[in-house]
Amino acid sequence: MATILILCLVCLNIGVAVPQNKTNSLGYYLNKCVTLPVEGASKTRPSPEPGLECPSFRKRSCCYVNAVANILENHVWNEMITYMHCPQKPRLSPECERLTFEQSCFYACSPNLGPWIYRYLHFDALDNAPLCASQCNKWWDACKEEYTCHRNWITDMDWNGLNTCKEGSVCRKYTEFYNSSTDFCSTVFNGAYKVVPDSEPCMVFTFDTSKPNPNTAVALEAAKKLVSQEANGKVN
Repeated sequence: MATILILCLVCLNIGVAVPQNKTNSLGYYLNKCVTLPVEGASKTRPSPEPGLECPSFRKRSCCYVNAVANILENHVWNEMITYMHCPQKPRLSPECERLTFEQSCFYACSPNLGPWIYRYLHFDALDNAPLCASQCNKWWDACKEEYTCHRNWITDMDWNGLNTCKEGSVCRKYTEFYNSSTDFCSTVFNGAYKVVPDSEPCMVFTFDTSKPNPNTAVALEAAKKLVSQEANGKVN
């Protein structure tokens, strides 16, 4: 994995102090947003976005309206990534489209990802954000009959504006590339997610908006651990 942006100087042990007013505060992690490589899509801090296409994050969102909407049009997200890089099917199945959209909303708009954000090449990525096994299973079950040409879409594909299959690669169903839901969820986006049992602190893509956001408590605990580790010089 690329070095985590917010901790890179510590991890590399090059002796540069971490600013106390940034990394050593809960607020830094709990108000950190993924920055998309698309102008006008991302916020620097989460705030309400009433008209957002992602209902779970309207009360507190890291993205602006229409940051994710075009996935539903042609399964190409803001000229960043295409989910239709294989020719076998003209569109994702309706259920896979729904779960893909929800995952994209979560990545782009969730205000709870700060502890796991790092900078990878020209965009923000996630490093082992804890994903509930039940959520991973839903994503896998919805999409496992779709087609791809590589296991890791970030590192294995060619990127000529969009992710494309490398010359000589063969498109097959997901079930021929991944041996389980956990393998899929933890591999497809270069380790963005770590699948954990639902009995442990873990995140979900969507939730009942009439109730508190369940991901908030998960992010808070992770942020507390990071702050404690930094204070004791134990970040790794």
